[in-house]
Amino acid sequence: MRVSQPLKLPNKVKRDEPRPTVGHAVAIEKKTDQLDPAVLPNISYKLEVDGRLKSEYPTQEAAMTVALELKRKFPQIRVAIVDTNGQTRIAVESSQAAA
Repeated sequence: MRVSQPLKLPNKVKRDEPRPTVGHAVAIEKKTDQLDPAVLPNISYKLEVDGRLKSEYPTQEAAMTVALELKRKFPQIRVAIVDTNGQTRIAVESSQAAA
């Protein structure tokens, strides 16, 4: 029969005591490529495929380009562009994709 040895756990560190640092202290700096969370992005057009919102675009032309490409590849789906500022829908038809 094999007898197991008791586990040796490290001493608990009290919450009031500072934690020991390993090596040198590293300065934490804010990355400049991060977006400010207080500023909302300017997205005003969303692509709707079969009644579900799929992607967002800053301009109507960009959304229309993607919508026409989707409609050309998959003519059976319903594609629309939703203007989030004015809450309007622009349906994309297969005749627009063929042109």
